[in-house]
Amino acid sequence: MKAPLSEETGIAMITKRFAITIPLLMGVLLAQSQKAQALLMALSANSRQVVTYEWKQKSTVIRRGTPAGFKIDEVRFDSNGQPVRITLAQPEAKKMGPIKARKAAEIKDDIQDVMQLAGQYTNPHQLSQAIRKGEIWEGQGSLRIRARSIIFPADEMNMVVSSASCLPVRVEFKTQHEGRPVMIEADYQQLANGPNMLVQMTVRIPGDDVVVRVESFDFMRMASRAVPGL
Repeated sequence: MKAPLSEETGIAMITKRFAITIPLLMGVLLAQSQKAQALLMALSANSRQVVTYEWKQKSTVIRRGTPAGFKIDEVRFDSNGQPVRITLAQPEAKKMGPIKARKAAEIKDDIQDVMQLAGQYTNPHQLSQAIRKGEIWEGQGSLRIRARSIIFPADEMNMVVSSASCLPVRVEFKTQHEGRPVMIEADYQQLANGPNMLVQMTVRIPGDDVVVRVESFDFMRMASRAVPGL
């Protein structure tokens, strides 16, 4: 039977463990900070390139598994770096009775609110905030970032970032609108000799049985204009 440890020995062992653990923790935190800083710098530089482009964007609303409408916009940025949308195509609204029209209007309002929310989550500034407060894991050829409380307390975000470019490949958000769940999935693609662009976004609104698919295409470089960094 082993003799019990003296108080001095116990304290010495605990002190030794702390002496080993604290530097390890400090090293992990420093590595996290360095990775986050690299991601933030890449995202800021990429955003300055994005505002020099214009493109077309098609939004398709699918309700109960059936396409219910679409809109094609041209997207560009003004001299202050704010997005400007010009509608190029949109079918006329179908005629319906008062009850169906009221319900359709409610769903339309929900979709507009949720799409504005999706725009906030995928805004580079908001992505930067998520990176700052998130946890970073390094995988094969990619980094993974997990963050919570992005805009609302119950929010969850998972981001996959290319290790080569330090820019997003895919971002997934779980949030709520008026107490009901909303899921946002954003996919990014690096343009040839250009920035990393959001090329496809899927927004799911289960409460209305609605899915909105947003596709961006026909990217074209405009005259360069300076905007504030992130």
